[in-house]
Amino acid sequence: MRTSGRMLWRTAGLLSFVSFLLFATGFVLALNPQQLAPAKATAPTETPEQASPMPADGVQKVVALGDSLTRGAGDANGQGYAGLVRQALEKKLGKSITFSNLAINGQESTDLVKQLSQEQVKSLLSEANLVLFTIGGNDMFRQTGGLYTIDKEKLAAATKQLTTNYEEVIKQIRAVNPKATIVYTTLYNPFGDTEASVDTIQPVLDWNNTASQIAAKYPRVIVVPTYDLFANKEKAYLYTDHFHPNTAGYERMAARIMQALE
Repeated sequence: MRTSGRMLWRTAGLLSFVSFLLFATGFVLALNPQQLAPAKATAPTETPEQASPMPADGVQKVVALGDSLTRGAGDANGQGYAGLVRQALEKKLGKSITFSNLAINGQESTDLVKQLSQEQVKSLLSEANLVLFTIGGNDMFRQTGGLYTIDKEKLAAATKQLTTNYEEVIKQIRAVNPKATIVYTTLYNPFGDTEASVDTIQPVLDWNNTASQIAAKYPRVIVVPTYDLFANKEKAYLYTDHFHPNTAGYERMAARIMQALE
């Protein structure tokens, strides 16, 4: 019994001593927690900052390309989305901007590719900070077989050619200007509230998706969606020709582009 008692006291004493050591160690570490840190701390991984769509020193020169949407057909004020973007930038930056609108009413993508080979056009593009363009509406929507009817085979062939030309447009702009921000404004469907909606909704959506995928392969190319700005709102935002935006429609497009640039 005496041996058991002695062993019990020794065990209790040992446990008390171990508890004291643990307590003392915790107390010291609480006062100096750096002792737990490794000798060489690993630097935290930095998340690379995304480049701003706008040039660091602002926009001095804007070039607009494409078809009647960039030309501003249907806008009672004659500005179109491109002119409105220019005004918004000037107000934001507090200075005037050199603006060259080279868009041509009725132009298709093949015509735009040819236009980009002109020396004067290449010269203007080489100096631009911002390039705005629309293309594709005439390629796709001219494939009609009558009032609000679409020839599906012609539409498919036109879209295939548009895809090739669209990428060529981006390549040519980049060849003369590697740094400018390029903004492509996608298509809305002017036939969304007509009998042609069945044959045009999906092709337009498919093209807009294709345009986005191609643009993603190139630096500083922004694709701005407009489909939702007009879907189920055709009467409110289309001009009397039921094809081009009206003044309010262009204002919505310009506001969307400015959001993308900011």
